[in-house]
Amino acid sequence: MPKQSSKETKDRSSKKLNPTITVALIALVGTLVTALFSSPVIIAWIQRTPPPPAQTSPPSSSSVDSNGAVNTSAPPVISVVASGDEKCLTQYFADIDPAKLVSVEVGSYNQVVHLSSDELASKQFVGPFGVKVTQNGNFIGAFSFLFFPNGQLFKLTSIVDSSCQPISEYSSTSNSGDPNAIGNSGNLLFQLAEARFDMDFQFSGTDYIWLSLRQVQ
Repeated sequence: MPKQSSKETKDRSSKKLNPTITVALIALVGTLVTALFSSPVIIAWIQRTPPPPAQTSPPSSSSVDSNGAVNTSAPPVISVVASGDEKCLTQYFADIDPAKLVSVEVGSYNQVVHLSSDELASKQFVGPFGVKVTQNGNFIGAFSFLFFPNGQLFKLTSIVDSSCQPISEYSSTSNSGDPNAIGNSGNLLFQLAEARFDMDFQFSGTDYIWLSLRQVQ
């Protein structure tokens, strides 16, 4: 077998990494890393770096405008009173006995308003009564009236919209020509911002009144 030349032996030996050098390189890298992260300059830079923003819960609703930006908004708050502010009713009904106040929802049929026997026997008229008109629970108007038992006559004394402002578009089905006079089983027609309504008045003949309210357009 031919002998290897000394040159080939030298080249092969040069390809082997000396273990001593490897250990020295690892130690050198470790020393450099330790020195780098223990540097006061590096530590100060890390401390000044702001933390990442905290994750927030997704908005309840959002919209994207024409520029692609996302606009977020809080969920809408649904108010029980959407059409009118009932605070004005405190003043509007100031002269009416709370026992004679009634709330009538659109669609109500033969809602009862009680009368006392003493009132019917001792007075020329009973009232005034106050009626708050609501639609889906929302205050949309109000009116007041007197009741004359002997003539079985209802007499409108005031009618207002959801801002407690007087309205002029109303009439009755009475043949008297008086828009404020409503006979027994008669009707009051009135126009509000929401629609036109029809209130029916009926006296039972004993001690209560029936009120029915419907939307006509």
